[in-house]
Amino acid sequence: MVNRLELTWTLITVGLITGVAVYSTVLLYHIDALPAHPNEYVVIYGHQWYWQFYYPANNTLYNSTYDPTTNTVSGGALWAAPGSTVQINVTGVDVVHSFNIAGLGVRIDAIPGRVNTFAFNVPNVAPGTQYLIQCTEFCGTFHGTMRSFLVVT
Repeated sequence: MVNRLELTWTLITVGLITGVAVYSTVLLYHIDALPAHPNEYVVIYGHQWYWQFYYPANNTLYNSTYDPTTNTVSGGALWAAPGSTVQINVTGVDVVHSFNIAGLGVRIDAIPGRVNTFAFNVPNVAPGTQYLIQCTEFCGTFHGTMRSFLVVT
């Protein structure tokens, strides 16, 4: 005979596992979904040892070079308006890099021959606020200087 207690605990366990599986599937779908109309679209190339930002909307390309002695970037940056949604396509040109904006929880790999897509929201902060962008995948001798900034405009 089937013990009622065993049957009850088995059904509860199956119900919990099913609930977690359904919730996880829905959550993963929404996490990976891209916005229909992002406010800004940027293609990012990881080079040894700088980031390159291409803005297709106005056909501009900026090489972001970091100076560690002054903690500044020359040549360009990633610019976005406060409260906007930014979609980025990230790829590596030479070796594997990892595009990371730790202050916003953004991290995506830049792999040669592959384009990884990600969208994130820029916080509604004062214009001029900067978030550090850095490579978090060891990519060679000057890996530590592969930095830039997200500048809220």
